[in-house]
Order: sequence, then structure tokens, then C-alpha cells
Amino acid sequence: MKIIIPTIGTRGDVQPYIALALGLMRAGHAVTLVSHPTMRGLVESYGVPFAPMGPDIDIGRETAIIRGKSPNWLVGFKRVMDFSFSMLEKSHADLLKICHDVDLVIVAHSAAGRMEADKLRLPIVSVTLMPQAIPVNDPKDSFIKKAVMRIAGAGMGLMMTRPLDQIRKRVGLPPMGATGITSPKLNLIPISSHIEPPNSLWEPRHHLTGYWFAPAPQNWSRPKALLDFLEAGDPPIVVSLGAMSISGDDAMEAAKITLEGVEKAGVRAIIQGWDEPMKSLPLPPTVFHAGSVPHDWLLTRASGLVHHGGFGTTASGFRAGIPSLVIPHIIDQFIWGQKVAELGVGPKSISRAKLKPQVLAEALIRMKSPEMRAKAAALGAKIRQEDGVSKAVDLIQQNYR
Repeated sequence: MKIIIPTIGTRGDVQPYIALALGLMRAGHAVTLVSHPTMRGLVESYGVPFAPMGPDIDIGRETAIIRGKSPNWLVGFKRVMDFSFSMLEKSHADLLKICHDVDLVIVAHSAAGRMEADKLRLPIVSVTLMPQAIPVNDPKDSFIKKAVMRIAGAGMGLMMTRPLDQIRKRVGLPPMGATGITSPKLNLIPISSHIEPPNSLWEPRHHLTGYWFAPAPQNWSRPKALLDFLEAGDPPIVVSLGAMSISGDDAMEAAKITLEGVEKAGVRAIIQGWDEPMKSLPLPPTVFHAGSVPHDWLLTRASGLVHHGGFGTTASGFRAGIPSLVIPHIIDQFIWGQKVAELGVGPKSISRAKLKPQVLAEALIRMKSPEMRAKAAALGAKIRQEDGVSKAVDLIQQNYR
């Protein structure tokens, strides 16, 4: 089949689809991943064909700036969603051209590809990264819980369904149906059942596959300075806040808090992000500032992970079998932070507003707990036995021939 996978967002919004594209290509399908022009280098470094759509901007950087200028996380979330919807609309014309003469569109969690597939009446597979958002009708739920869920659903509808329907109207499409952006035939959930067991009340079209992990890019080589640092002492913690650490008014303050917290905890650290602040801050010999390093390689050499709770980074921490501390900034990151703590593979998450050097140091010390390390190692071993990409490819081939 000729398949396209469109997605918008940060590197974390692209990475899972690179893994899926590689799996589909191994199965003999012609796959093209479609995203912002700035993602070309990343995608092609894996040998995956790429096509550009929409404005040539770094959405991670742009949304970080939006969040930094917002008075609170809820306002920031709404502004980021509005910005993302505008990117979807600005990508429509490019994507519509690319969708001609394809057999299947894989609609990403960002909704990219759904309008174009509907316009051209193409079959779709959808992807959901938040199983908590899949509606269920549980007769055992109390009246109060059902009322709360209805209110939450109405709120999400105002922030997500309504803007998408407005865009659909402008491009000549009817409002979304009962299944929303998800496929009425096959919706893939690339999460391990050890993290989020499948719900028996889900419709049969929803399938939990296990995580989708991509290997290191074909042209990546290990930096000598990083190898030297790793060999010079105990395994370090990795601080990797993804797009949350790119910019914003408090970037310097957050970097200083991290450095002081690491020093108070008496641990070695590799810090990814905060590129500008790190250029002006003195780093002790126990801290190494790294650029982009594949997590499948780096985290196996780490003793712990501090991150923002992004979908991909959370999954990588689970797979590596090391404790994680989540510093959530926006809505789904709070959910993954809570999941880390519930599983006992990391301390309770710390919101950015409450992040102080002593608070961070205490959490890093808790991550040394033998019990927590044992739970994380056991979970990592289970996840490494799964092959989510192969399961997803099998499901696609079974349902679309």
C-alpha cells in the first residue's frame, strides 16, 4: 500500500510515527511521513521518505514562547491549542495535494490528515496517545461521576471539537461525527498494557499495541566528550525537558534551580535543553550539557531521568528501567506524571511552580531508593519484551488489504 503519515508538533509528536513508518516499510509498504519543513532532517536521518506541509517553523519553540507568556497553564494550554489548530488549517492545502493517489492515511493524535482523508474519501487509521480520553459507558459509574465526565467532555469539546469543526466548515466539510477524529474501523493506542491496561468497555476498534520505539538515526555517532563524561564516574541522571526547556522567561531560573538541586543531591547529571542559559552558567565537572542524543542509547547508561512528562520521553524512561521524576507543564504531562508515581517507578511529580532546589534534591535522593529502582527495572524488562510496532503493522494489514 501507499501510505502517508501526517503529523504536526514537536519532535516528540513525530518520533513515534518514524518508528511506525519504519515498521510499515519493512513490511513492504511505501510510506511517506509528512510534517513541518523543519522536521525533514530528523525524518530523513532514519531513511524515511519525507514531504513538507505548512509553515516552516519550529512548533516546539513557538509553543514554548506562548506558554512562557501565559499567566497560567490553563490559559497556556488554550493558546497552544489555538495555535496548533491554525497550523492544521495552514497545512491543509499542502496536505490535500499530498493525499492524492494514496491508499491509506494514518491520522495522528494531532488530527492531521483527517480532513484531507474525508475530503478525498480515503480510508484512515487513527492514533490515540491518551487512552484516558477514549469514552466509555460504565453502568457502574455513579451519577456524580457521570455528571463530572459530561462537564469535562463539554469543556474538551469547546477547546477541541468546536475549533476543528470550524476549520472543517471553512474547507467544505461537515462537522465530525460520533467517533471524532478517530477511525470508525481501527484506532491504535501505542502504549504498553503494563502501563495502561485495555478497558473491557472500549469499542472493538480500539487496540492497545505497546509503545512504538525508533532506534538511533542511521547517521548518528556517539560524541567523544559525552563518552568521556560517562566513563568518568557513576551513571548520571538525565535531565531532559524537551520543548519545555527551549525558551520562556523563566528558562534561566529553571536551569539554575536544576543545577543547584543536582549539586545538593550529590549526583552527576547530563542536561539536555536550556541551550542559551547553559552557555552563560558555570558547570561543575559533575554536569555535562548535551545536545540531541537518542534516548534509546543514552538512558541505558543513566541512573534516573528528570523530564516534562511528554509521551515519548515518559515511554523511553519506562523502557530504560530507571526511576523518573516528572516536572509537568501542560495537561497530559500531569497525567503521565501521576502514572509514574502510581507505578512506584518515580517520586510524586513536581509542578514547575513548586520546583525549588531543595525540593528537586529531595526527589533526586528518593530516586536512589532500592525499592523504586527495582520496580523501574522490572517494568523496563517487561516493556523491552514487547514489539508495539509489529503489532500495529499486523493490525493495519489485517484491516486494510
